[in-house]
Amino acid sequence: MELVGVDPTYVPAVRKRKSVLAIYARFQGESIHRAIYLEQLAVSDLAGKLAQRLEMPTGPVVEVVRRTKKGVTVRVDDSVVAQLEDEQDMEVEWAFSDESGALTLCLHY
Repeated sequence: MELVGVDPTYVPAVRKRKSVLAIYARFQGESIHRAIYLEQLAVSDLAGKLAQRLEMPTGPVVEVVRRTKKGVTVRVDDSVVAQLEDEQDMEVEWAFSDESGALTLCLHY
């Protein structure tokens, strides 16, 4: 049996990475939110994607914290990221240390 109209040189496209969570982040000093797509429910992925959007140098993100509406500061870990709702909106503040090159992210949602 011979197939007609099949291109023997066709190479199927590689599947793009699928995101598992979308968040909308508004950075300090900006008036519009940006879409951030996480590929893993991990604080390392969240911190990396936020730092990438901030176009910060690739120094280490030392800490990611959440400040609640009541003013409570909570350290963000993988379980906190796993509890985020898809399309969660948040405000992101950051502090960058010129001395150590470390970045601290504070999430408000």
